[in-house]
Amino acid sequence: MKKLFSPIILIVLILISSCSEKFNTAAPYKNITVIFGMLDQKDTAHYIRIQKAFLDENKSALTMAKTADSSFYNNLNVTIKRYDFSNNLWDSIHLNRVDLNTEGYIKETGTFFNSPNYAYKFKNTLDPNYIYRIVVTNVATGQVDSADAPIINDKDTTLFTLQLFDDSVRNAYGMDFSTTIPGKVFEITGSYTSPSNFSFNNYTTPVGVSQCIIRFNWLDSNSVTKTKTPNYYDYNLGYQALSNGTYIDFKASNKYLYNALSTGMGNAPAHTFRLIDRCDIFIYLGSYDYYTYYQIGLSQGTGLTGNEIEPTYTNIKGQNALGLYTSRGFRSGKITITPATYDSLLISPVMVNTNLIGKAYP
Repeated sequence: MKKLFSPIILIVLILISSCSEKFNTAAPYKNITVIFGMLDQKDTAHYIRIQKAFLDENKSALTMAKTADSSFYNNLNVTIKRYDFSNNLWDSIHLNRVDLNTEGYIKETGTFFNSPNYAYKFKNTLDPNYIYRIVVTNVATGQVDSADAPIINDKDTTLFTLQLFDDSVRNAYGMDFSTTIPGKVFEITGSYTSPSNFSFNNYTTPVGVSQCIIRFNWLDSNSVTKTKTPNYYDYNLGYQALSNGTYIDFKASNKYLYNALSTGMGNAPAHTFRLIDRCDIFIYLGSYDYYTYYQIGLSQGTGLTGNEIEPTYTNIKGQNALGLYTSRGFRSGKITITPATYDSLLISPVMVNTNLIGKAYP
């Protein structure tokens, strides 16, 4: 599933899009610092990825990608400085360099080196009443790069609300998409409330965009082996700029939900019948910085067919530096499909080849 702010996806986009045919082939090696950080209040540890881009016209980028020295700086001083909304400095947090492989984040195999796999870590609890400025100092060159990020409060459910989870009556009723009459939709609503004195880059809220994903869960039950295998399919309702920066409102067409579930399950394998399970709902909140980065990436194109050497938008301040340092919020919960919806799925011609015959829950 294409989740909002997937660190792996964004790092790949930044690094790949940093290669271009527009450089002079006789140009000397040039350090480009790439910084990626996505702060989430619910995380118990926070990791900032800081690397060099592969920009040496006298060497193959593929060859350099296999060498850790070509991708990491030897001596960086990395700190987080906390400022209040009036730009007063409160304190500083030192970040230690760690190997993500030993932290449990194993790098995928491929052209790029796998070890070491460095990032900079801190474990402080994130406070939404402060702006978190990262300051990266290259001790060898004196170069200083920085970026600011507000914090999205996703711990306080009275401030980040979702009726589907927080309203006990609404949650008990369940997820109803029992009819495919045109115009019928399943709606997910909520809101985000910022601190009353919030101020960052002329915004009154840290939230600029949301994303919703519905995960359909089911069991594949084999009548011969008697095994039951859990499966799921993620239906992405996409991104939504928030109305007035606060109101969340996703509408999923009932007809599209049937088609999504049918597509996700596919034709049942031989000797296999399906048991539908409860759904998961994922709601992500993102900053204006992320939304701008995302929109420019869509219009400009990134990767091997991209038009420029890197996405036009970067919020990293400093010479020869690019990347994205920002924050996100996230809530999720389970929801039961209503009995009427379950009965409708059993007789729907769209679902006939899935061999859905029952429920995985009472």
